[in-house]
Amino acid sequence: MTDEHDSFYSDSVPSTRSSTDSEDPLLGDEEQRVYDLQNTDRPNNGTSFGAYINITCLMAGIGVLGLPEALNKGGWLALGLIIVSMLIAQYTSIIIIKCLYHNGKSRLSTYGEIGQDAFGTFGKYLVEFFHNITLIGVSVLYFILAAGNLNELAKNHYGIDLGTTIWTYICAAFVSVPFIFAKTLKEVAIISIFGTFATLFCIIAIVILSFEHWRNSTDPPSYKILDLSGIPTSLATISFCYGGNNVFPHIEESMQKPRHWNRVVTAALCTCATMYFLVAFSGYLAYGDTSINPILKVLPEGLLLTSASILIVIHVLLTIPILMTSFAIETEKFLNITCQHHTKIVEFLLRALFRLFLILLSVGTAVFVPYFDDIMSLLGALTTCLFVFVLPVLFYLKLFGRERMSYLALIWNICIIIVGLIGFAIGSISALNNLLKDFNYY
Repeated sequence: MTDEHDSFYSDSVPSTRSSTDSEDPLLGDEEQRVYDLQNTDRPNNGTSFGAYINITCLMAGIGVLGLPEALNKGGWLALGLIIVSMLIAQYTSIIIIKCLYHNGKSRLSTYGEIGQDAFGTFGKYLVEFFHNITLIGVSVLYFILAAGNLNELAKNHYGIDLGTTIWTYICAAFVSVPFIFAKTLKEVAIISIFGTFATLFCIIAIVILSFEHWRNSTDPPSYKILDLSGIPTSLATISFCYGGNNVFPHIEESMQKPRHWNRVVTAALCTCATMYFLVAFSGYLAYGDTSINPILKVLPEGLLLTSASILIVIHVLLTIPILMTSFAIETEKFLNITCQHHTKIVEFLLRALFRLFLILLSVGTAVFVPYFDDIMSLLGALTTCLFVFVLPVLFYLKLFGRERMSYLALIWNICIIIVGLIGFAIGSISALNNLLKDFNYY
């Protein structure tokens, strides 16, 4: 990306200027301090390319499996939501990082701290509440996906049909060991890299098998150009693919040259949007009104699909302990389940019981609500629409004000909030209605 890109948001994000000068006569004293702080190099940190890889690894997840169905609900024109969501995510990813430096004296560390500085304790708890819902919700989603894939693999290759419920319990047993007995569990690079490899392989498999099915099909499916009633659900599913900006403060903190953040996050999001577009287009082209979530269920059997399914299972089973431990550590501190309050034996027993309860809660939800597509839409609406669309803009406006914004920039920010709230409200209602229909159907 060129430096001209950084000036695109100059009205609303003044500190993202591309100037390398230490003084900018157009900035006030307070804004100059923010600008200088955000553009201070950290010689011992990682490269910008490493940050690009980290963002791509974070974004390119299992959300791609629901993109063809997102078009099935919204029609061909819902492809535009992939681009619109990417542009919004790119903008909010820039301003949420700027919020870390808003006081011009020191850098904040987390999304929650931004919320606290913007709206006090309420802002902090709001961020933490939806962050924790995301961690547990995605864990439930992963249990459903892993159990479904394992059941299909066992049934198709060995004639064993245990049912998804039994496979969910088996997955829980596998996950419980590292989750309960490891006090902390940090996400190592190899898991992130493996997850990205699994997703990339899955994307390649979907695109190849979809085009192959479309080319050989003698009974083409039907398509919709636009279905306004399905747009909010499509937006929720697509926005789920752009979740993860609550981790961006940690990625930006690891950069040697934080002034490169704008171009790095833009490049990463463009890369992901390209992959999302390919999967959505090829999947909907091949399967049209028969597209489902996850799309793997309708792809033709073969070595390519089997390999993709196995890799996805391994990836999600490795990731579940990481997600649940992230939730457990903070909750255990809140509940005083620490060595500072108990002996080591009592602390271990309390921690083991609490984490066993979390496993049972997640597995129980996965067994009782085994509807992958509806849960993905609900999570996208409840959490991602807020985290990616609404909250960054609200925090930015509160911390920096709108005095230096042009009317065009202000309108853009208001439009983002409106889009996010529509996805949040109508998307949540639609996902809940679909869940009720699934319960009544089964």
